[in-house]
Amino acid sequence: MYAEFIDSIFSLVRESLFIENMKQKVKVKKRLTISTLFNRAKVLDDGQTGNNVFQGFRPMAPSSTLSKAARAKKLLQKREMMIKEKKEMALAAGIDWKSDESDDENPQDIKVPPIPNLLQDEELHLLIIDLCKALRSAERYWEALEIINLTLRLATNKLSSHIKEELRTLGAQVAYNITDPKQGFDCVKYIVQQHPHSISAWNCYYKVKMKLGNTYFKHSKFLHRMRIKLKDNVAPMVITGHQFTMLNQHQIAAKEYLEAYKLMPDNPLINLCVGSALINLTLGFRLQNKHQCVTQGLAFLYQNLLLCKNSQEALYNIARAYHHVGLVSLAGSYYEKVLATHEKDYPIPKLPNESLDSAENRRPGYCDLRREAAHNLHLIYKKSGAFDLARQVLRDHCSF
Repeated sequence: MYAEFIDSIFSLVRESLFIENMKQKVKVKKRLTISTLFNRAKVLDDGQTGNNVFQGFRPMAPSSTLSKAARAKKLLQKREMMIKEKKEMALAAGIDWKSDESDDENPQDIKVPPIPNLLQDEELHLLIIDLCKALRSAERYWEALEIINLTLRLATNKLSSHIKEELRTLGAQVAYNITDPKQGFDCVKYIVQQHPHSISAWNCYYKVKMKLGNTYFKHSKFLHRMRIKLKDNVAPMVITGHQFTMLNQHQIAAKEYLEAYKLMPDNPLINLCVGSALINLTLGFRLQNKHQCVTQGLAFLYQNLLLCKNSQEALYNIARAYHHVGLVSLAGSYYEKVLATHEKDYPIPKLPNESLDSAENRRPGYCDLRREAAHNLHLIYKKSGAFDLARQVLRDHCSF
């Protein structure tokens, strides 16, 4: 059903938008006709006739008219020289010469869009919305984004606020489903600006940002502005902290996470972020009070364990933190707790209208961390020389 609708209307809408776009891009410079140039230059010759008493004086005309007349006279002289050169070249080549200079220019052919008034008619605006939704459902994301961007660029002043809001929402939903979402980044920014306290909007923004990478300067500038503007909003603080974490600037990341912790101290994710940042900070060379920093980081991780009600994931995070700083005996004990805990599978969170990965959802045990814990525990046993224990752990938990 979607395919038939798209095949019947997509090419017409796309061609109409392209024609409207070319009309706005191309600015035809009007060329003055020869008769117009003669009329303008005539002002300079009126006062130079032999029977005129004002011969030799400046013609009686405004300065703007005289300026136009002077330019017209130069253009006429230039055209005469060009015609003379073309005539001499034609005669030298032994061909008949015919001047292509005409008094009136031929009007250019204007291409008519297949769908007239596409950008003016409100009913046709709804047709564009339906087409973009059909393209999104058919997973033709690039084509949907192309239609959305062209429509917003060409008809910003002609679209109602409701239509613009829906187009930008569709653009944001399409952006996080494509590999290079630069074309949809403006739509995602708009959604965040309109709904700054929506977690779904920030999740959509961050997913697009992760595909763009840290080198996309528009993201950094926009996030900095939103961070300053929304001082009581946790989402831009956490995203800023993630950005500095990926740049290995753990001290600044910890500062951002702690600002978020002041606003939401009982949030498990924020406690996990603060604890992880402090643990990573202890491995730096410049830090002097490393023991205090490790203790503080573990305190936040234990708070995360309390908030998550001793979940397998929280136990694994503590074990990984101990392993990271070299406390392998404590890490081993918590890895064993992870192996003794069974975790059921939960639905993977998806953004609105995000395509579902059925293979990922059907795989059993995607929320179970026992294999990861067994692998890390076997590394500890192997490094300490207990090769039999290492093989036994792999045989019990990592064999298929």
